[in-house]
Amino acid sequence: MQAAGRDRSASLVVLAIVRAEARLSAEFGEALGRAGLTPPQFNVLMEVAVAPGARLALHEICERLLKSPPNVTALVDRLERDGLLRRERNQDDRRVVMATLTERGWEALAAAAPEVFAAERRMLRDLSSAGRRELVQQLHRVARPPGRADRDQ
Repeated sequence: MQAAGRDRSASLVVLAIVRAEARLSAEFGEALGRAGLTPPQFNVLMEVAVAPGARLALHEICERLLKSPPNVTALVDRLERDGLLRRERNQDDRRVVMATLTERGWEALAAAAPEVFAAERRMLRDLSSAGRRELVQQLHRVARPPGRADRDQ
C-alpha cells in the first residue's frame, strides 16, 4: 500500500470519521424511530423550528441540509402529507415557497427532540467542552471545500 501513496495516519482519521458517522446514524435512527421520524425528517423540522418566525423557504432548507431540491421536495411532500408541515407562498415574493410547522409538527418535534438530545449527550459524554470545540473546528477544516481559508468557516 505504501507504493500506492497511502498515508496511514490519514487513513486512520478517515476511518474514525466514518465509524463515528455510522454510530451517530444508528443512535439517531433508534432515537427518532421511537418518535416516528427519520433523521432527515427531524432535520427539516428542526431547521424550520429554529428559523425566524418558524418559517423557512424550501431553498434555504436545501442549503442548510446540503440536500438537492428534489430530495427536499420529497421530504417536505411526506411531512406535509403526514400533517407535520405546510407550504405557504411568501407574501413578499410569491415565487418563494415557505415551510411552516403545523401543530402536529410541533408535537412531533417535542417528542423527538429530547430523544435526539439525550443521544447526543450519550455519544459525547467523554469529551470536555474544550474537546468538543476543538473537534468541531477540526471537522470544519476537513469539511471545507478545497481552497477555502479557515476564516471562512
